[in-house]
Amino acid sequence: MTSAQVDRVDAWSAVYEEVYTDGHARGTAADGLEGWVDALSGRPLPAEIMWEWRDATVDRLRGLRPVRVLDVGTGTGMIARALASEVRSYHAVDLTLAGVRDLLDDPGRPSGLTFDRRAAHELSPQVLPGDRPDLILLNSVVHYFPDMDYLEVVLTGLLDLLAPGGVLFLGDLRDARRDARRLRERALRSEPWAGPGRLDALVADLARRDRELALDPWEPGRSLGVETTVLARCLQDSDLARYRVDVLLRPEGSAGPGGGARATVGGVAGGTDAGPRATHRWEDLGDDERRRETGARAVLKAGGVVDVPDGLVCPFGPSALEASEWTPAGGAGVHMSRESPDRLILTSRPLAPTGHRRGEPQ
Repeated sequence: MTSAQVDRVDAWSAVYEEVYTDGHARGTAADGLEGWVDALSGRPLPAEIMWEWRDATVDRLRGLRPVRVLDVGTGTGMIARALASEVRSYHAVDLTLAGVRDLLDDPGRPSGLTFDRRAAHELSPQVLPGDRPDLILLNSVVHYFPDMDYLEVVLTGLLDLLAPGGVLFLGDLRDARRDARRLRERALRSEPWAGPGRLDALVADLARRDRELALDPWEPGRSLGVETTVLARCLQDSDLARYRVDVLLRPEGSAGPGGGARATVGGVAGGTDAGPRATHRWEDLGDDERRRETGARAVLKAGGVVDVPDGLVCPFGPSALEASEWTPAGGAGVHMSRESPDRLILTSRPLAPTGHRRGEPQ
């Protein structure tokens, strides 16, 4: 760990200590919305967008069926407030606990909910209470990490903490494959009249001043040698839906419920799959949007896979939210395409790795 990396982490700690403390002074901290800003407009995200994001994230986590949760970078405790009462233990960690001061002072909080003020790179088996977690969250926090080297150090340590069959959830990652589009959209919002040369200069300036980490969502899994599932955010149109993704990491060979090999998107949507789940392209399912949607629904009902353009960033095709209504798997069946950053892979069943079933032996 370099001194520059630690200094960067400490700087974010100071920023959010102030943000959360101000929220308590205004009496708004318990809402859990302090510090959430639209990356495109620079304004606070509307509450309805944030509640939708929170509900979709919690639903996705519930689908992993956790028993013991480690929440790294809990922030205002938005996920903890919704999920802690449903699991056996929920250990929330952050650089500052100012965002959860009300929970710390609440004698009626869930008995399994515990807190620790600690940086992500400082976690080890010795500082964790109880058994190893089967779900570790880094939710909407990775973009504050100093660089990819720091991320790899943190993920390596967290994977060592994970219980057999467990899942590491990286929520709300900034997808670097779409970052140029995001910066261009932000520049156009600031100067809609900008010509090509001026627009390029604005984009370059935004890129230079950007302090947040964006990454190829498959890169952590590649570098660490773990199974990777990249899911789209099934939300109404916003920065959180267009330019963020969720990533699930599971150590290869780690057995989940029932054991055995688990299907992956690469296995069912890859070019070598000539079986009944062979991929159908959206453009081949009809000559207009209505016929293509009908064809896509039929393919998914039959257990197939559909490759579609993402309607939030393409002139045609469904959004991830719309596509989630077509597949029996819901949001768990809407994956980001590995080959094209502007396309989605729809599956008829969840292909993400899962944790323990409640009631199974631990």
